[in-house]
Amino acid sequence: MNQHLSPSPYFSASRFGRLLVLHWADNRKRYLLAFPAMVGLLAIWQGFLISMNAYDPLNENLQVITYYTGLILVGCLFGSTIFAQFGHKAQGIAWLAIPASALEKLLCGWLFALVLFFLLYNLVFYIVDIPMVGIANQLIEKQHRMWSPGYPIPPDTVYYIFGKSSNDSEHDPFHGLLMLYFALQSAFILGSIYFERFAFIKTAIAVAIFIAVFMVVETRIVDPALPKGWERHPVLDWMTSPDTIRIRVVRISPYISTPLGYLLLYGTPLMFWITTYFRLKEKQV
Repeated sequence: MNQHLSPSPYFSASRFGRLLVLHWADNRKRYLLAFPAMVGLLAIWQGFLISMNAYDPLNENLQVITYYTGLILVGCLFGSTIFAQFGHKAQGIAWLAIPASALEKLLCGWLFALVLFFLLYNLVFYIVDIPMVGIANQLIEKQHRMWSPGYPIPPDTVYYIFGKSSNDSEHDPFHGLLMLYFALQSAFILGSIYFERFAFIKTAIAVAIFIAVFMVVETRIVDPALPKGWERHPVLDWMTSPDTIRIRVVRISPYISTPLGYLLLYGTPLMFWITTYFRLKEKQV
């Protein structure tokens, strides 16, 4: 006698696949228009940088600033729309009526907002950045091979996010910004389901208030509580003023600071995603 197992109420591969197809069908025009828009805006910006600096137009620092500024701004804006259906009553009811679990809807949003957008942004960035760096090097070669004091101008190199930085360090010092982006985007994704209208603006205000409160607590409560002549450096270390001759440093054990650091970097986005899941479950009910 054949027994057919009923699909899991939490996750079904076939159900999840249909949800992905439905999400793409509802949003493909917006996604397809976003690609040329990002290419055009990035090309205009880097073209402006080249026109303003004939000596070193696209050095690594400018590429880093361009990459992470665009990633954070566009990624957070995109994340704030991933559950935008709740901003409209009719669309929200229709979305809740889709036969899929809260976990499947969360994974659908995670796939499009976190994974696919990140891959698309990197594709757009390097489609524009690589030829622009080539153009910048051609201008350096043709116009200014030397700085005005006579130092040679090295060619600009392409900044690769997962490559080795130009300072020959083992790790890219800017990867902390990447984790900051994931934390911020996950907060804006939570805001897209928490706030019914103007989710991006309200989430931005909430994030700004949190940062302001954190800075006030640090500068007005934590720092004055330290002994005279001591200061934090940078977060979990304390040291006397570096202007003195003998500097004393107090460090937390790496057995404590290392897990705390990883928890802060990787746990913050996870916390927001878990909160988003429970918020989705509340909407489902």
